[in-house]
Amino acid sequence: MNIYLLSDRALYSSVSYDPLFELEDILVESCGAKLLIPTQSQGAQWANQQPKITSKFLNKVVRRTTGSYKLADEALESIKKPNVLLIVALCGANLATLSSISNWRDKFDVVAAYIFDAWGFHIYPKYTSQLDRLFVPMPELIEGLKQSFGIPVSSLPFGVDALTHGSCNVNRPIDLISYGRIPKQYHTAFNNKFNQPGSGRIYYRSTPRAGEVYPKMPYEERRDREDRMLLFKILRRTKLCLAFDTLYPGMREFPHSFVTLRWFEGGAAGCGIIGKRPITPAAEELLNWEDATIELPDDPEASVKLIEELLQDEPRLHSIHKRNYIENLTRHDWRWRIKSMLEELKIPLPVRLAEELSQMLVVSW
Repeated sequence: MNIYLLSDRALYSSVSYDPLFELEDILVESCGAKLLIPTQSQGAQWANQQPKITSKFLNKVVRRTTGSYKLADEALESIKKPNVLLIVALCGANLATLSSISNWRDKFDVVAAYIFDAWGFHIYPKYTSQLDRLFVPMPELIEGLKQSFGIPVSSLPFGVDALTHGSCNVNRPIDLISYGRIPKQYHTAFNNKFNQPGSGRIYYRSTPRAGEVYPKMPYEERRDREDRMLLFKILRRTKLCLAFDTLYPGMREFPHSFVTLRWFEGGAAGCGIIGKRPITPAAEELLNWEDATIELPDDPEASVKLIEELLQDEPRLHSIHKRNYIENLTRHDWRWRIKSMLEELKIPLPVRLAEELSQMLVVSW
């Protein structure tokens, strides 16, 4: 089976897309998937160069006529059957890149998409109903998507490249890290306590790079992969990583609680995950070992005290580093998610993927 992967890497660059492109790279390396990389069409380029007041209207016209995206002729000519087309998309609107392939439904035997931020059914293109299956990380959305598009929808939790980035080392000079969204009052309390001149602790706050739409540099020459490697390097040298449920007050407004990427990324790197555990029932299945998550009080000042006590408990921390790494490697690596996806689509597992899955199971206590 020839596996093709429709990628947005020439269209967007941001920390939101970094893990998405990382998953694509694993599909290429472990499954022999061939990348199809649409670019902005000439019509869309022209529309985006117009004054802002008219650009939005012109983009709609282009999208409905000549199309907003194009794919190189040689890429289309390389498509061979039997085949499957996979799309890893940030949100439903990103499925619009299918328009870069004329008669895409006829060119592929199986077409399936994994949507990270899968809510907002109104932004999915109408031809979503022509897909063979959708995969989403939030079980709560499955029935609504089935009713909206009349196609099979499967739950596929987020994951992490634990095989590459995982670690259970105990040499961790950084005490606490936050990246992504956390409630401001907690950041303020931790910064005021741990980052003062007299403190022996280190609280590191990672800030994202500026995002780009239609980035000028090709993916291979940008910072995307470099930033991702650095993030995991820092996580592997950190004792505790903050993570908060998406519905906790002070977070960006989300429609659902879900187990976000951060729980897996920090855990695979061996960090203790501390914050507010997701209230979704899926968390009981995905984060079900001792100290998989450590709950902070609602009072940020009381949280400072709890963290200080935990940092002094080295035996417990060392146990957490090892258990979190092993659980994520043997259960939550992206390769396990790819295996589930291919099995749902009735596609044989590629040899290299099967070998990597076996390699991860060799890890023992």
